[in-house]
Amino acid sequence: MTTNIKLKQLKVLLNDFELLSRTALLQMQIAEKVLQDQSLTALYEEAEANEIIMDRLEIKIREEVVFSIFQFSPKAADLRLIITYQDITTNLERVGDMLLNVIHYTKTTYQNQPEFEEEKKQIYKMLKSVDEMLRNAIFSFSNEDTRLAYQVIKDDDKVDHLFYQISESLQSSFANKSLTKEQIMNIMNTSAIAQNLERIGDSATNIAEATIYLTEGKDIRHGNNE
Repeated sequence: MTTNIKLKQLKVLLNDFELLSRTALLQMQIAEKVLQDQSLTALYEEAEANEIIMDRLEIKIREEVVFSIFQFSPKAADLRLIITYQDITTNLERVGDMLLNVIHYTKTTYQNQPEFEEEKKQIYKMLKSVDEMLRNAIFSFSNEDTRLAYQVIKDDDKVDHLFYQISESLQSSFANKSLTKEQIMNIMNTSAIAQNLERIGDSATNIAEATIYLTEGKDIRHGNNE
């Protein structure tokens, strides 16, 4: 495969990645908006449409990765870049799935339930934290910024702490109380939202780790820093 064709193929991967990452960040914005105002019904339809776009892009990028490897047998840096596109695409698609879960749960949570106000604030804080992690993870890859990638990995501890705080808050607020059906639903949904946000933090961490693999050529997953 000529150098010209190789560069064009890498450009295709870059363009698809940029569209996928923009859609993931847009989905994050929708999650934030519906958490603040559940009456924005048009956003739920937009979120469903974005999920279809992300699924199709994930399939397309996977096919482009296979095509790239088959066509020009990339070496060293090019091969790492192509593999990183695959890893990051998989994680962004998972982020899309989890954000759609958050949006769905939010639709039926916290309505006319003032006793959940503290938990709602904690969820919002957690969402903002994973939003920052995801943005930084994408930026670290796009700019091959290893320093920022390591910061994303460090920030995951903060998200984990918020997750445990929400779990403890639910237990302390509602333990040994007679609960209504709506309260039970809110407890379950709040827990599910927090769990999905925590997993988004994990996916952002995976993207940062993939960036480090690209820039430094080392796999630091599972505590492997060699």
